[in-house]
Amino acid sequence: MALNQESPTDVEKTMPPAPTMDPKSELESDKSGTGNDFSELEEKKKYPSGFKLTVIVVALCMCLFLCGLDQTVITTAVPIITNEFHALEDIGWYTAAYLLTTSAFQIAYGKLFTPFNIKIVFLIALAIFEIGSIICAAAPSSTVLIVGRAIAGLGAAGMFPGGTLILVHSAPLERRPALLGITTGTFGIATLLGPFIGGAFADSVTWRWCFIINVPLGVVTAAVIAWFVHTPVHPMYRQWTVKQKLAYTRLPEIFVLVAALVCLVLALQWGGAIYPWSDGRVVATLTVFSVLTTVFVAVHIFLPGYRTVPTEILRNRSMWFSALFAATTSGAMFVAVTYLPLYFQAIKGASALQSGVDVMPLILGFLVMSILAGIITNITGYYNISMLICPVLASIGAGLISTFSVDTPSPQWIGYQALLGFGIGFGLQQPILVAQTVLEEKDVPFGVAFINMMQMLGGAVFVAVAQNIFQNKLVNQVSVAIPEVEASSLLEGGATNFGAIFSEEQIAILLPIYSDVLNEVFYIVVGLCAATIIGALGTEWKSTKKANTAKSDKA
Repeated sequence: MALNQESPTDVEKTMPPAPTMDPKSELESDKSGTGNDFSELEEKKKYPSGFKLTVIVVALCMCLFLCGLDQTVITTAVPIITNEFHALEDIGWYTAAYLLTTSAFQIAYGKLFTPFNIKIVFLIALAIFEIGSIICAAAPSSTVLIVGRAIAGLGAAGMFPGGTLILVHSAPLERRPALLGITTGTFGIATLLGPFIGGAFADSVTWRWCFIINVPLGVVTAAVIAWFVHTPVHPMYRQWTVKQKLAYTRLPEIFVLVAALVCLVLALQWGGAIYPWSDGRVVATLTVFSVLTTVFVAVHIFLPGYRTVPTEILRNRSMWFSALFAATTSGAMFVAVTYLPLYFQAIKGASALQSGVDVMPLILGFLVMSILAGIITNITGYYNISMLICPVLASIGAGLISTFSVDTPSPQWIGYQALLGFGIGFGLQQPILVAQTVLEEKDVPFGVAFINMMQMLGGAVFVAVAQNIFQNKLVNQVSVAIPEVEASSLLEGGATNFGAIFSEEQIAILLPIYSDVLNEVFYIVVGLCAATIIGALGTEWKSTKKANTAKSDKA
């Protein structure tokens, strides 16, 4: 894969070296208003304060609120969307498309933020997210909605890391932990409120408001960031040409990875459900996935100059096992959050808003235990403890959820969800701490982006697997139990629109089948929760306290 007929090594040779510049001259440059200042002395760097800092933090909170909201707001609205578009077969795509582009472009944004101006890249990402949201809000068909979700995910991939970097450039070191706590806390609150908000919109106005709400908040955020934020570029990168900066980002290699992942998800969605596994389209997508993945891996092995993933990460055992842990825990969470509202609406007859209330035990359990896991890690210095608790609690909770039936009473489905949330909450954020602990300081940003990518990728892949199983099993079992009705009409009718297709007697037969099929989807959650033990056991025991001390001494 050539970059304008130059290898990265050749490009790097042509890149101008960083100029010798003392801090005083840097600060003078800041006063001159060049817009590209950089100070190596943290304590002498000028940061916004008072009203200006407050406005920036509020804008970043709105940005992260959008990121958190977009992950869960659609979950309770999906059954209604499938009813409107007559597209039950697309239920997994509404989540998978968003997660796929979000995961695939995590690394790309991690590279783009280094040589390019952080503010500009962030605003471009926000604009892409807004365009995707507008497409979703105006979507006339299920296909257009899926495309809009994919575009929104492409923008969201740069919003969270970009917002964090903007905060780093807007607040002194001693104030960052508290401000980061506020902004990331906003993300958690949005995730919690998402099912409520989505259900309320779907029931009272229209599900399209799940995406319309992004537009005014995004515009306000963009205006504040554009006006008040100033993000310096390192002197070395200032002198690079656009060609040199693009060579540094390794975008062609990243697009190869994206194409491979798209082919994988397509194959998982199609195979056995829409087309037979032997169908040429399924075989072709799997073949392209295999070829592109082989090329990507071969480049990292035989052409070090073209590597997208740093060598330090490739050779780090803990990073690979924690990445596996991240993919399995995140996959379990996204499958559960996607299909539990369907259980409550289709089987229990809940409204969209009520189904948002019904999944709160899972989300609240997750948030509470995420906080407790952080406290435990802070006290003991070891993230491994929480990583080992995760598979135990989560596997039990997921196993109990897979026993749901038409008549499951509320005390049981509340307790089972809470137990699953407790388990996943203990583990989901620990891989981020692993990256911050086992990597050198210079590799931490990319390591965190790598973990974030694996979390989103786990969600995209396993939601696709869940959709395949759900659709395939539902059609097959309904065809046997109710042969007088074309089973495919159930997919065309939507997730909960049974009355237009089946009689009351047939619905009485259908609901237990529907519930059993959902349980087979929940078996995926059980398997993923159990598989997290592999990542937990493979991650080395390393004290976060000792690692932080060593890095401080080295600095």
